[in-house]
Amino acid sequence: MRVLNIVSAVIVCLWLMPKTCLEQIDPDKIGVRKSIEGGVSEGDYLPGWHLSLPFVHSWYQLDATLHYLDFSDDAGTALDVRTKENNIIFIDCVIVYHIIPGEAWMLVREGLHQTYDAKVKSAAMGILREKLADLSNIDVQDADKREKATAIALPAVNEAIRQYHVAATHVTVRGIRFRPQYEEKLQNKQFFVVQGKLDEALQRQSKAAQDTETLEKTIDKEIALKTEEWNKKIEELKSKFELEIAAIEAEGVTYDRKRRADGDAAHDAAIAEGNLAETRAQALGEKLRSEALASQAGRTYSAIEAVKGFKLGDIQMNSSDPGFLQKCCSMEAWRKFFLAETGP
Repeated sequence: MRVLNIVSAVIVCLWLMPKTCLEQIDPDKIGVRKSIEGGVSEGDYLPGWHLSLPFVHSWYQLDATLHYLDFSDDAGTALDVRTKENNIIFIDCVIVYHIIPGEAWMLVREGLHQTYDAKVKSAAMGILREKLADLSNIDVQDADKREKATAIALPAVNEAIRQYHVAATHVTVRGIRFRPQYEEKLQNKQFFVVQGKLDEALQRQSKAAQDTETLEKTIDKEIALKTEEWNKKIEELKSKFELEIAAIEAEGVTYDRKRRADGDAAHDAAIAEGNLAETRAQALGEKLRSEALASQAGRTYSAIEAVKGFKLGDIQMNSSDPGFLQKCCSMEAWRKFFLAETGP
């Protein structure tokens, strides 16, 4: 039971310790600790848990995010500035600033942690009125010149608010307006200026249209001349080519006829030579045939051919003549008959 009481006491102490002995600094805050004996501790405390003794330490948490100092018509705090021409303009602008890291504790020590926003606004307002007053009525209508003026004003604003341990990062002009009476005059003036520029643009447009029309006519004329010139060249070249083609065709016809005539003559000569050679060959063949047939072998060949075509008809023999067979049917008789041999 005693152990259980001890454990319970330890758990209660552990649960109460963060609430009684530690201070939590949120991520968007800067912590500043003040003690009874030493006063404000030098140095800022970053987000997290820090030692805080009950009845000894007290804490301040300042905003670590960006601060926006807004001068606008919606909030009724538009910044009125007198231009070079002594006209009052109302500027809608915003200044972005933040507490300088490591100097939040100075704000608390100097007692500015609750009033620094108002003091920064007052100091920045004076600087902006001074720097933007250098703009003329024409300058405020030029965005580049307005940005240049705000760029010049930013270092001066930082120098003025540095005493409150803050620094500005941007000065942005969102809008500018004049008093209603002057605004109307300015709009009328701008209208006349715009109307004049419109008239100038219309004159330039008219002149450009005339120049374009003149140029188109010149181009059409040049195109017509060039077309006529090229058509003439085309006709000349066409006639020249037609004559050359006719000459080539005539030359071709002459060449064809000549070659055909030469070919026909060569053909006739070749045919005549062939006929002559054939006649000579036939005559030579007959001569050779006659010579061959006149020889002993030729006579033998002729006799063989004659024998092949010889047909013997009916023969009546005289039995009373014993020498008939010897005279008519002996080998000697047949040789004499077919070979035309003569006996001794």
